[in-house]
Amino acid sequence: MFVKVPIGTQIFDFETGDLLADLAHDGSQWLAARGGRGGFGNAHFATSTNRAPRYHQEGGKGEERELQLELKLLADVGLVGFPNAGKSTLISTVSAARPKIADYPFTTLEPNLGVVDLGDFRTFVIADIPGLIEGAHTGAGLGDQFLRHVERTKLLLHLVDVSSMSGRETVADYLTVNHELASYNPELAVRPQFVVATKMDALDEEDRLTPCEPG
Repeated sequence: MFVKVPIGTQIFDFETGDLLADLAHDGSQWLAARGGRGGFGNAHFATSTNRAPRYHQEGGKGEERELQLELKLLADVGLVGFPNAGKSTLISTVSAARPKIADYPFTTLEPNLGVVDLGDFRTFVIADIPGLIEGAHTGAGLGDQFLRHVERTKLLLHLVDVSSMSGRETVADYLTVNHELASYNPELAVRPQFVVATKMDALDEEDRLTPCEPG
């Protein structure tokens, strides 16, 4: 029996947590369990003199496994940042995606995908990752569930709210999100990243745009 799963699905052993397969490409296949030896029904034993035999042959028992499936989105660009930093607004502007947008944190509760059309039949996929907070890599705010989707992206757009409306510090937000990315997966610390200042129309302190040294 064949079971189709979305591209990007990872398969783990339920008991040990070991990664068994990573179906990251179209057409990827993996044998989960071998079936048993096939049996024979009564029709197999029919002859010209015994057209309706009343016996059959039982088949052999197949393998049984308990698995856990985890989906990781595939996207070219991942949008990361604190809750309410403007990620959903950006993806709804540059693509046909229509995520929920509101003026309170944690509006986005699951990742959203959008296709950006560059013209001349050129496109790329952008993923809106729900807002990250301090401790996300340990599960705070469901961050560990969201961060796994960032692993598949080719580059990151790090959105930082530079207005004072949030009541947070711009530099602190920037450093916190990068710390969570690196703590979850060190490879994310060297993933190409562009920093995008958002809510410029509400900027009331110019020094909030002052670049900072990573650290």
